[in-house]
Amino acid sequence: MNVSNRKILIYRLGSLGDTVIALPCFNKIRETFPYADITLLTNRPVAAKAAPLEAVLGQGYFYDHIFDYPVGTRSLFVLFSLIRKIRRLKIDTIVNITASRSKQAAIRDRLFFKLAGIKHLIGFPKDDRDFNLSIDPLTNEYEWEAIRLSRRINELGKISINEDRYWDLHLTEAEIKAGENALSSIDKQKPFIAVSAGTKMQAKDWEDDNWVGLISRLKDALPGWGLVMIGAPDEADRANECITAWGHNSINLCGKSSPRVSAAVLKQAFLFVGHDSGPMHLAAAVGIPCVAIFAARNLPRQWYPRGNKNRIIYHKTDCAGCGLEICIIQKKKCILSITIDEVHDEIVNLINEGQHALL
Repeated sequence: MNVSNRKILIYRLGSLGDTVIALPCFNKIRETFPYADITLLTNRPVAAKAAPLEAVLGQGYFYDHIFDYPVGTRSLFVLFSLIRKIRRLKIDTIVNITASRSKQAAIRDRLFFKLAGIKHLIGFPKDDRDFNLSIDPLTNEYEWEAIRLSRRINELGKISINEDRYWDLHLTEAEIKAGENALSSIDKQKPFIAVSAGTKMQAKDWEDDNWVGLISRLKDALPGWGLVMIGAPDEADRANECITAWGHNSINLCGKSSPRVSAAVLKQAFLFVGHDSGPMHLAAAVGIPCVAIFAARNLPRQWYPRGNKNRIIYHKTDCAGCGLEICIIQKKKCILSITIDEVHDEIVNLINEGQHALL
């Protein structure tokens, strides 16, 4: 494959977590096309300053240009304007790493990009494993999303999914420095845990009382340790309750740091505690062990964080895999059956194992 002077389009939609789980694919594309002119096509949420991909990937390494559009639009004007933009770039190859939706959607996507003048199509879903969650024959568990995506672009070569280089965010010196500055008010001579207690989805929420109760227990279990709360601006109130419960050597960074600066902060933590979320995937990407509290709205393993040192707390109920964003009838029985004691013990055990490994 001639990789010099190529013009590449990467098609990827999704949230912060979706972007992080696709990092091996982004790194593989740049590795394969080191001198290519790369354009991202993605979605921009309403009222957001940056698309999730832009906020996670930054600028200057993974891509050179970015286009975004409202997902699900039926506006012919918007679609034909997008086609014209792509045609003007004279793109020769598209790498599709967006989530598989349906066979009909895959056919529409192929037609759309052919109309945009792109001749070489890579990564388009084509068999049942691409459309339906399958059992990984190596683990006898549901296929991990990072593996499913990387399998679709194996035309570019094998991705060694466990290698750190494929999870590299390529943080800049300025971002690393900003992460250090964000922690200037806590005692960095002491270890700290990073916690993200918020979520955008009601069905994934472990709720206030559990989080405050957990932090109160951990304060006694970890004397002298620090606490750093991270997350979105609308999660700051719950984070403040946790800070109050901790009572010392703590800081609330919710809404005060970008995803990439948050990654630089997380890189200095001893471990991360949080929901199935973007911050969880960021922590795992930079190599920090996670204690992750999962609802059962997705089937186990598909959206687990990277790494083999994590503690996943997932109660598989009879309604597992429902996909609900709001759970009313079952009253979130999967995630709310997880107890404070259960999470507390996993955290303490993981810390003890980590400290033993440092001896």
